Amino acid sequence: MTSYKTIKAEMLRQVDLDEGIIIDVRTQMEHAEKHLTFGHALMPLDQLNPTDFMLNHGLDKDANVYVLCRSGKRAAQAADKFVLEGYRSVYVIEGGIISCEDCGHDLQGHTANANTPSDPSKKPLSLERQVRIAAGAIAASGALMGLFFSPVFTLIPLFVGCGLMFAGITDRCGMALVLTKTPWNRIKAEQA
Repeated sequence: MTSYKTIKAEMLRQVDLDEGIIIDVRTQMEHAEKHLTFGHALMPLDQLNPTDFMLNHGLDKDANVYVLCRSGKRAAQAADKFVLEGYRSVYVIEGGIISCEDCGHDLQGHTANANTPSDPSKKPLSLERQVRIAAGAIAASGALMGLFFSPVFTLIPLFVGCGLMFAGITDRCGMALVLTKTPWNRIKAEQA
């Protein structure tokens, strides 16, 4: 069985997109925060059906597929899906959008080129910040309820801590997935 290959982010400059496609498998909100300015398609990993995706873009099993995520982990999962369905030229972009930014690819979105001065009050909260705020609020509330009402509530911060450890180890965050479904995040994603 063939497996996927990797490609360095700086090599994307030499890719012929007439012979393939770059697919971003991050969430819509992550994409709205920062994405490539040149040709790519967004298809979140949890919605990805490789055969349907390629048919919708008029590409066959011999086309080059370049998979992009935040850092590379979800891209590898998506690449495995393509390989399992018989696609032969599947590449994971090493280091994801972070490496693309580091090597100087042009990006756009709410947090692209974050070094440029702007009014922070007009920037939407990144998904990562929302997760940190929510996790902190839930953990603090659980601890306070444990102190003042019942020790059973101390299980709440334990649950949040375990969830954060799981997210750190697997690079998959359940709270982030829930937050992407909230109305304020769906509106931002649709505007991008």
